[in-house]
Amino acid sequence: MRFEVFGYVIDIEKKALNEKENGEMPNDLRWALEIIKKYGVKAPVSEKKRESAKRAAELKARTAKEKVINAVNLLRLQGEKITPYKVAKTAGVSYNTAKKYLKSFK
Repeated sequence: MRFEVFGYVIDIEKKALNEKENGEMPNDLRWALEIIKKYGVKAPVSEKKRESAKRAAELKARTAKEKVINAVNLLRLQGEKITPYKVAKTAGVSYNTAKKYLKSFK
């Protein structure tokens, strides 16, 4: 029996199955095959896609950080108190993002 899971090819010889429990598959193997049949197996993500996703995430983080920095500078020029809520509203980012990047200012 041969099947592919997450990019790995698994071969199970029939004689190995026959040696255990009078030819029946081990319960763990039976359970794994049922799950694979039910949900299927997706191909692993290619290296190119992984690198592309990494670059996109870095760009998104850099853009968010720049927005927070600009918002902090604007609030300082206006003489207002710098809070995560005000920074988030001024920068147009979420509260959690503002809070995350405000830590680097303290």
